[in-house]
Formats: sequence, C-alpha cells, structure tokens
Amino acid sequence: MTCFCPADPNFNFGQFYDVMKDQGFIIYPGKLTNVESFRIGCIGRMDATVMRAVVATAKQAQDQMQVTSAAPRSEAVADAWCRSLDLTI
Repeated sequence: MTCFCPADPNFNFGQFYDVMKDQGFIIYPGKLTNVESFRIGCIGRMDATVMRAVVATAKQAQDQMQVTSAAPRSEAVADAWCRSLDLTI
C-alpha cells in the first residue's frame, strides 16, 4: 500500500521509519509517485488488529515529530490515479 508523506515541515521520514521499525513494522520509501511517499508491505497474515496497530504507530510517530497535519502535498492529491483515495494517516 502506498501512502503519501505528510506535507507538514516537521515530518521526517527517517524518524518515522525508525519509530515504525521499533514497533515491528517495516516501511519502504515510495517510488511509484512524483511526491514523497512510503509503502507498507503486506507480507504474512494481516488483519484489522494489525492494521489498527500500524495506524496507531504512525500516529505515535507523527505526534513525536509534532506533525499537526497528515495531509499530503497538493501535488499528491492532483495525481489522477489517487483522486478518489484517501491515503493519509
């Protein structure tokens, strides 16, 4: 699953990555879009409990960085393939 990085200037991918990894979630820098993104791999058994933990950990990381908005850059929203998707955290 590809997610756009927040446009908030406090967002730091390296710190976000480290918090996610410390909680057992490995993410990868995105390469499928023209804007900063990351990918969450779905290897193994994934269920609602696991996905809730992913979202909670992402929020924890953003709180630590004092990210006030998870909204992506406007260029991300303009991409035709994702106009109908809400991939922000």
